[in-house]
Amino acid sequence: MTRVSIASRSTTQVFDDNGNEKHEFSASEVLDHMETDWRSMWISIFLQFVVGVQVSVYYMSMWPYLQKLDKTADVDFLGWIIASCNIGSTISNPLYGYWNQRTMSVKMPVIIGFLIAAVAQMWYGLLSLFSDAKWFMLAARVVTGFGVGNIAALRIYAATASTPKDRMKAISYGTGGYVLGISFGPVLSAFFTPLGENGWKLGFLQINMFTVVAFLMTIVLLAACVIVHFFFNENYVGIIDENEKESNVVIPKYDLIGALTCIYLFMTVNIIATNIEVMSTPLTTVLFDWKDSQSILYNGIALCCSCVVSVALNIILGSTRLGKL
Repeated sequence: MTRVSIASRSTTQVFDDNGNEKHEFSASEVLDHMETDWRSMWISIFLQFVVGVQVSVYYMSMWPYLQKLDKTADVDFLGWIIASCNIGSTISNPLYGYWNQRTMSVKMPVIIGFLIAAVAQMWYGLLSLFSDAKWFMLAARVVTGFGVGNIAALRIYAATASTPKDRMKAISYGTGGYVLGISFGPVLSAFFTPLGENGWKLGFLQINMFTVVAFLMTIVLLAACVIVHFFFNENYVGIIDENEKESNVVIPKYDLIGALTCIYLFMTVNIIATNIEVMSTPLTTVLFDWKDSQSILYNGIALCCSCVVSVALNIILGSTRLGKL
């Protein structure tokens, strides 16, 4: 079979051995006739926002909370606690991705992930009940990482449930939702600083500016599970099915080098961001002699301003011609 590409045409001319002409269509041409289900996409974006909040909500308050629970904990151990959430996510991300790929469903991976994270958040709020609390905090954050690793399934959905013309918008908005969650987490933590470090007791529960956020996050995660189960409809318009594959549709090869480059760049950005987030609270507390509540508030505001810039950039990439350059 001989293939001749004609630049002025949207199809490729193909001649078999008998000289009969066939037409092959690119995958993007087929998918452009479909429509992205933006209702489900916006729910996916909101869920990525929820994941971002779970990851960052303790960034500014973790150090004073750790010192209150266990005087033997130092900044080195804080670094391990911060890293533990990311380690859990690193392990669970490919597992959720594989689960999604095998079942072609995002619902169950997301619901199970949020349920795991809800258990971990409740655990975090009950740390005052345990001796050797620093180790239990480390374990709670590892489990949280296992839960919020379900963002892999949400990102896969953004790519596979959007048409080529909408894909940049869907992925940019999803990333923007996650970054907005990263910025909102410390702000939420700062909002409860008026409760103080001691707060009050409700039965065996210690209610203060550190624990009330954990209990609230548990409720948010359970509510997210309800939303996914009842309101989220999966619609994979960005995937060529088996029937279309047999209809002379040309599917491009997987670009491994490009994918690895994107993974490396994403990893580099996250390393820089996490380093700043880990060091900001203990460093500013020493430099400016701030109280714990002041450090949580001011660093939360600074992180929020930084993330607003990132969110704005993602919106620009998804809404303007800049994303098509």
